[in-house]
Amino acid sequence: MDKKRIDRIIEIKEKLKQDKEREIEETMSKMSGVCDEILCVDNDIEKNYEKISADPLRGNDFAVIKDYLEYLDVTRVTLICEKESIQENLDIFKQEFFELARELKMLCTLKERIFRVLKKSENRREQKLLDELALRIEDKKL
Repeated sequence: MDKKRIDRIIEIKEKLKQDKEREIEETMSKMSGVCDEILCVDNDIEKNYEKISADPLRGNDFAVIKDYLEYLDVTRVTLICEKESIQENLDIFKQEFFELARELKMLCTLKERIFRVLKKSENRREQKLLDELALRIEDKKL
């Protein structure tokens, strides 16, 4: 493989790796937002249960709070499902990121090997030219 091609492939893989890092950060921020929303809903549920248990309520107030608690429970379940979905996406992104990192490391190793082989062949050619030059000088002296 040509050194320039490997450099270009490495450049592309690094760009893809940076994109994955960005996607992971965005997904983690979404996860944080959903977790914050879950905490808020849990706090609302707790406050409403305290309202129910603290003061005697009229039937209409009790029904409103009960309906609101049902709504909060549904919202909480929805947020938990969303959190699980985001976690699955995050796991996929992390797996892809590690795969890209591994490919990048492999390409860098390949690049180093190619560089060593090219350097070795260049040194051989140079040594061959120097040997030929030394033989010509020796022949001229004789």
